[in-house]
Amino acid sequence: MSALAVLVFVRESRPEPKTGPRPRQIEVLRQAMAHPVISRVMIISFITIAGFAGIEATYGLWTEHKFGWGPRQIGFAFMGIGVLGAFCQGVVTGSLVRRFGEPRVLTAGLVAMFVGMIFQFVSPNWHVAMVGFAFVCFGQSICFPCLTALISQSTPPDRQGETLGLNMSNMALARIGGPVYAGQLFSLVDPGAAFVVTAVLIVPATWMAFQILRRAPRAA
Repeated sequence: MSALAVLVFVRESRPEPKTGPRPRQIEVLRQAMAHPVISRVMIISFITIAGFAGIEATYGLWTEHKFGWGPRQIGFAFMGIGVLGAFCQGVVTGSLVRRFGEPRVLTAGLVAMFVGMIFQFVSPNWHVAMVGFAFVCFGQSICFPCLTALISQSTPPDRQGETLGLNMSNMALARIGGPVYAGQLFSLVDPGAAFVVTAVLIVPATWMAFQILRRAPRAA
């Protein structure tokens, strides 16, 4: 019996590029910050990435100061957190978003980060500290895909690349600033001060996530 091969051509759904000059980067930034959802997403992105980057940068110093950990224990801790983060982003986040929508999952992730920061600051031993670190990792892991998705949903198709790139630059600045502020807090205030400051900053970020929830019914 001869085989019959059928080729089906499907028209690409990508929108046609618009003609005319592209807006300048400063105009793209102005429009993003004027948008009720994108502006809040960018602020939340900066807070969460700066906070997590600061904790990452000082975690080894903090655990050495508080629990006497060395490179071996710190390495195993980050290995476990890395596995947890990969599992959350690869498996858990998609299921949660399909059931609850991006704004609700984003809000839950911020709450988890807040709880984790407080757990670590008050932890009497390393067991409680690792539970707190797991909460932070879980929260950050489910927040990041939701932030990217909300920008994509809130931006016209022909401007998605520009806006997503703008937020990537925003997060890159956060990764620069996070270790700087966390290091200064560690050396000048208290070894665990970065946990408290980040938890305080997450409070307005969570409030913004609630505002996004009200403004983005399609994603909710």
